[in-house]
Amino acid sequence: MIEDVVSLFENDDELPTYSKIRGAYVDIGKSFSEKILVETELKIALALDSKSHNRDYHWNNLISRWKKRWSS
Repeated sequence: MIEDVVSLFENDDELPTYSKIRGAYVDIGKSFSEKILVETELKIALALDSKSHNRDYHWNNLISRWKKRWSS
């Protein structure tokens, strides 16, 4: 299930928004939780970084996103 969503975004240049990832789960008719969304974000960031010349770029963006989401 997570791999299905990761495959939708693994060729993007930027990390998809939280809303786009949630929408992908809705579009494929799968249920999701916050835990699954976080794991999906992580796997997408790692997939994008593995293909990028600028290593850890997506990972660092994801850490910033998580800090903003959970520090409020």
